[in-house]
Amino acid sequence: MTIRDLGYRPYEGERLPASHNTWVMLRHGLSRAWGSWLVKIAAFLGWVPPILTMAWVAFHWWLSQQAAQAGMAGEIEALDGGDLIHSLYGWQLWTFGLMITLGAGASAISEDLSFKAFPFYFAKPVTPPQYLLGRVLAVGIWLFSILFIPGFLLVLILVGAAPEGGRLEALGLFLPALIHAGLIATVCAVGSVGVSAFSTSRALTMSAWILLFIVPWVLATIVTEVGEWPWLKLASIPALLAVVGDALFKVSRDDGLGWYHALPVLAVVVFGGLSLAMRQLRNAEVIT
Repeated sequence: MTIRDLGYRPYEGERLPASHNTWVMLRHGLSRAWGSWLVKIAAFLGWVPPILTMAWVAFHWWLSQQAAQAGMAGEIEALDGGDLIHSLYGWQLWTFGLMITLGAGASAISEDLSFKAFPFYFAKPVTPPQYLLGRVLAVGIWLFSILFIPGFLLVLILVGAAPEGGRLEALGLFLPALIHAGLIATVCAVGSVGVSAFSTSRALTMSAWILLFIVPWVLATIVTEVGEWPWLKLASIPALLAVVGDALFKVSRDDGLGWYHALPVLAVVVFGGLSLAMRQLRNAEVIT
């Protein structure tokens, strides 16, 4: 049986711009991130700290109302909304943010290296920057969601629980909450994906990210407490993010570190992570 020669037929479907490949990679990255059990745990349990925090705000408001009715309005100390949101972000980052960066970020490129998937991606009209942007955005969206959505709801609760003269001040916490969530998501997403380019072994890259995330913070905490020398915190990503968060939410610090110390180091982390990942991607085997 012969094969019928149909000749040349031009493509008649919809022609999408090359920029559409970024969104394809983003959707693929989000779906692959959801395949990690660490990300699923973070998605299902990430609401627990925000619910507890909002319940505490509601309980504090009820106590204040009871004290006001009893003529003891000044007995209940007012809540510091900025410190409350900043503390919530810290809990979310250390518990569920770390899970997301491990499950979706620190294994992203190493998994594709292990399964030799780059010839499949780059044989199609997908460029290394589009691939990397899709991977980083997927992790960043998950991180931003577990931070800003609870932070936004907490701002609304604080506005409702604030006295008449303090509602505008509570509403002003919206912008710092947005900026800090975006900063944490950017730094941790780029950092974890950059670390994933170190090796073809997922276990190695995930272990490297855990060491990079936890060990400098532990050492900096010990040195600060024992030697009263806080500058080692400049080597810790969580500590740097906390310094910037304190500045955004106007939380006082007694160690002399400011946002102008932390932001340049965080910029180096982002630039270094992107450079390392792009170098690995440009060296990947491509079938043309």
